[in-house]
Amino acid sequence: MDKVNLDKIAQDKAREMLGNKDEKPDIETLERLITKALGVLQSQGVYALMLFLFSRTSKEDKTAPFIRKALYKALLRIPNFKDNQELSSFKDNDSDHKKVTEWYSKNITENLDTLLLVRDLYEKILVYARFHAKAAKEGS
Repeated sequence: MDKVNLDKIAQDKAREMLGNKDEKPDIETLERLITKALGVLQSQGVYALMLFLFSRTSKEDKTAPFIRKALYKALLRIPNFKDNQELSSFKDNDSDHKKVTEWYSKNITENLDTLLLVRDLYEKILVYARFHAKAAKEGS
């Protein structure tokens, strides 16, 4: 089995949260939301993070998908989830929070090793993304 470089995954997905030439989030909102999301992850865990990202309103509601989709794509780079069709479908359409949270409950939170791996990976992604957003804000 090939080794997985979690730091490289975190770097790539953190940059991805800033959007692309066709679609970009509001950087100020993104930075604020990432900071809040990181706090939820650290104090309450992965499942609470996903619920938090689905419970946003106004500007944050438009920004949260940039975070969620990057987090799904990060999991798809881990061998256990590489070919998971349901997870893969979330990156294109994650509007059904019930489906997503049920998937996380079944596939992430039931196994402690997986839960800890995902928590650590998500924490690294969010930290990097916060710095990317701050740098993008300062540069504009």
